[in-house]
Amino acid sequence: MKRFYFLLSAFAANVIKPFPKAKIIAVIAFTLLINSTAFAQSTVTGTVRDEKGITMPGVSVKVKGSQVGAVTDESGRYTIRTTSPGAVLVFAYIGFASKEVAVAGKTTINVSLADDAQGLNDVVVIGYGTQKKVNLTGAVAQVDGKQLQDRPVPNAIAALQGISPGVTITRGSGKPGAEGLGIRIRGFSSANTTAALTLVDGVEMDLALINPDDIENISVLKDAAAASIYGARAAGGVILVTTKKGASGKTRINFSNNYSLNITARQPQRLNSWDEQTLIDEARLNATGAREFTPEQIEWLKNPNFNYRENQTADRWDYYDNTNWIKEGMDKVNASQKYNLSIGGGKQELNYLLSGSYFKRDGVMRFGPDDNSVKTMRLSVNSEINKYLSVGAILSYAGSQVNENSYSTGNIIDLLYRVRTRQSLYVPKEDVTGNIYNGDLQLNPVDIEKNAGFQRSDFDNFVGKINITAKNFVKGLTVDLNASRNYGFYNYESNKRTLNWYGRSTNTVRNTLNALNQLDLTKNKSYQDNLTGQISYDLQLNKHSFKVLGGASFEQYRKDEFSASATGMVTNDFFSLNFGDAATKTNKDKVETWAFGSVFGRFNYNYDEKYLFEAVVRYDGSSRLAPENRFQVFPAFSAGWRISEEQFFKDNVPFVSNLKLRGSWGQVGNGAVLGFYDYFPLITSGIGIDNQNRVIFNGLKTQYLYQNQLASANKTWETVQSSNIGIDAGLFKNKLTLTADYYVKYNKDMLADLFLPSTIGVNVPKLNVGELKSWGWELELKWRDTFKNGDYRIGFNVADNQNEVTKYDGRNSVANAGVVEILQGYPLNTVWGYKTDGYFQTQAEADAYKARVRYPFFANPAAGDVKYLDLDGNGVIDAGGGTPTNSGDLVNLGTTNARYTFGLDLGASWKGFDITVFFQGVAKRAFLIDENTLSPILGTANMPWSIHLDRWSPENPNAFFPRMFQTSAHNFRPSDKWVQNGNYIRLKNLTLGYNFKPQNKIFQNLRVYVAGQDLFEKTDVLSVFDPEVGNDVSAQAYPFYRSVSFGLNITL
Repeated sequence: MKRFYFLLSAFAANVIKPFPKAKIIAVIAFTLLINSTAFAQSTVTGTVRDEKGITMPGVSVKVKGSQVGAVTDESGRYTIRTTSPGAVLVFAYIGFASKEVAVAGKTTINVSLADDAQGLNDVVVIGYGTQKKVNLTGAVAQVDGKQLQDRPVPNAIAALQGISPGVTITRGSGKPGAEGLGIRIRGFSSANTTAALTLVDGVEMDLALINPDDIENISVLKDAAAASIYGARAAGGVILVTTKKGASGKTRINFSNNYSLNITARQPQRLNSWDEQTLIDEARLNATGAREFTPEQIEWLKNPNFNYRENQTADRWDYYDNTNWIKEGMDKVNASQKYNLSIGGGKQELNYLLSGSYFKRDGVMRFGPDDNSVKTMRLSVNSEINKYLSVGAILSYAGSQVNENSYSTGNIIDLLYRVRTRQSLYVPKEDVTGNIYNGDLQLNPVDIEKNAGFQRSDFDNFVGKINITAKNFVKGLTVDLNASRNYGFYNYESNKRTLNWYGRSTNTVRNTLNALNQLDLTKNKSYQDNLTGQISYDLQLNKHSFKVLGGASFEQYRKDEFSASATGMVTNDFFSLNFGDAATKTNKDKVETWAFGSVFGRFNYNYDEKYLFEAVVRYDGSSRLAPENRFQVFPAFSAGWRISEEQFFKDNVPFVSNLKLRGSWGQVGNGAVLGFYDYFPLITSGIGIDNQNRVIFNGLKTQYLYQNQLASANKTWETVQSSNIGIDAGLFKNKLTLTADYYVKYNKDMLADLFLPSTIGVNVPKLNVGELKSWGWELELKWRDTFKNGDYRIGFNVADNQNEVTKYDGRNSVANAGVVEILQGYPLNTVWGYKTDGYFQTQAEADAYKARVRYPFFANPAAGDVKYLDLDGNGVIDAGGGTPTNSGDLVNLGTTNARYTFGLDLGASWKGFDITVFFQGVAKRAFLIDENTLSPILGTANMPWSIHLDRWSPENPNAFFPRMFQTSAHNFRPSDKWVQNGNYIRLKNLTLGYNFKPQNKIFQNLRVYVAGQDLFEKTDVLSVFDPEVGNDVSAQAYPFYRSVSFGLNITL
């Protein structure tokens, strides 16, 4: 056994290798504490009954803090083994209040469970406090941290997708560390930025930097009644994350490991070189009347032993290869790994939890840097000094590093998808200088991967928080003081190396990437301080319950940034500002500051657990606004009626355990779009690295200053007014629960660009002249039940959200072909395009149409071209005046915002085995593909894919794609032909696990599992694009993954 502990300690040291400073401390702690895990097992038996004395089969019996468990049999009896003399048994059954009983050396424990008609006595975290779920009158959703674990996702944001109705998680890329994840609660509250406010233990943080295994629970505040306690920062909703804390009891050590294989999905498929050339020749023939290759040359492409030949006339190589660029430059399968280690324990007077994690994901690039690593550490210490005073402290660190090619992975992927397959990867060395011939036709993406240089982004985040709570001095009175500082350090470096491609002749440079090599550096540091004090008072007078909360907070933020660059390094092998050309060196700095002060209060009234009322008010002030507009009040009111507590209801509808009606109204603000100094006339310097922004004075180039933006002293908060009605219900002892909401939001102070003549010569600020209405509904259904030796669950949620810009006179409010972000009378991100009527099937049909209708974007339509409809009958295919009332032939083709989002959660456990199946999807969404992405053969660097084989010809008149045509995208203009149905349903997660029974003196819990992420989807979107990608899909889109992972969780 000693040898086992020694090996385990050594293994732990290896796991925390990324944390050198913590390594010695953690290993010593691990070694000293691990011996405390060996206790003699004891067996406990007993019977579980209800309040009437009837035995209860199917009751869950677990050792608290572990996976050790049992289920009562048909007679209500159970047998369970414990490994600790301080073990606590937890008895739970749906519809009954859970009970905890300390073993304390007993071998027989009989329990009676009380009927929990409410089934909703769980405590939910809300703004500046907690509240029983049964008494909530606002729209609040809670997510258990266990739902975020065991999933092969990069961070906690990705794990939230589809779990809660009305919470939309979007992602734009599969790129490690740059997935473009976004959180939107109840759709759009503004055309401007309305990101959800995320607070981790009360400190504003990026949720992507939080280790999912550290999360105890997440509360989502959706409506104004719930979120208005955060006032001017809550327009996008609020996410409250509570992390795990230490617990009283013996030291507990948890270790988990997850190793994933990530398989790229939904990528373009390249053609072989002869099929590709066939399409090229068709395109050239249609465009110029001549082919590029002869039939003999096509045959050369098919010959695997004939890859290139010398072209004496042009002094170059001619290619006849068949290079699979995607295979040469991208890995189909890559890996990610994650390790977690936590140590916790203590007594009621003092407990602690120390945790650390390491995550790394490799990207698809075969050569060069393409990865992301994240390291976290968190220490939570809580001390109950006496019955009057308690203190808690949290220290956390998170570090993220993203490495990629300085040419950018997006640009390289675009080349891999589009470079000609007949180009050879390399041609043999041409002379003794070692220069490799590799590029007459275009850039060589594999060579770029290997030799173009790198860029690295590092972000380190340190958070410290302390809270002091005083209570029991006066019955019902509690005082809380919280202070925190959030430090951020960012470092960016980009090395762009000069890369030459050589021709057939000695030292003939055919092409160059980065003619002058370049070094770019950016460094910034920031801090955000928060000081909050609050006092609450609870009073119970018979059936009347009162609670009053009052508080104030102050925040300040500062960021100092410095950046520099230089070109013309002496060597490609070492980059330093000191080695750059002095004439090209530039540097600049930037300082950003703001301060935010608030006073807030909340009043709750509860009569006999039936009638509920809440009022909230917050008074906010921000340094970002002019003094006369700096402060604003944000109020909210909500009420609830628990009908199920009425005697007439209990007598007549006994199967309904809980039924509550609730309604709310409130206001919240959006300050995220405000600049730091908008109410000042901003001055900038007329100096550029190319010296072209200078003026000539006395014959010399002179630096000058000018005003680049008008002041906007009248600008104020965007104020969002929200109304909500909802119902919460529980049936059959809350085995079936239902939550439904309907809401309407009005932003009557939306910031919009003003339209002023460009001759004014200065940027125009946004003012509060826009209006946006957003509305929708949400529904969540859950069923939970038990069976012999197991339990199961079924959960379904769906949300509907719509919006309309009711007022917008800004300069961007025009109807153009493509995605129009803002247009009065329409939803945000509306797709506008032309109506089509298939293809011209004959030249005569095309000529007859041409005689009646003019194509401004193509003069000579022919058989196989898209036929656009002249809807306004003016003889021209155009956008008219570019307004909704005069849009010419443009029509509204939908919006890229998904109207419906949904999730389906299925799970079961039986005799140690468990399974989770989770589906997520969207419906009624327009999916627009960028015309340059769809168009094959836009020049020599945009080659067709396998999907383009289905193109129009007299033999294939109903093809998906039009005829091949070179260097023109006239057939791919935004239209109903290319706006696709963006609906999808995706198997987001499938997990199979097994919990081993505890073994004496080795472990308390051991779980192994296999999990899959994004394994399957059903969608009508073209197979080369992922349906989750946002607007205007680009050929540079980094592919998403299908992941299969293997995991281990162990508790000692």
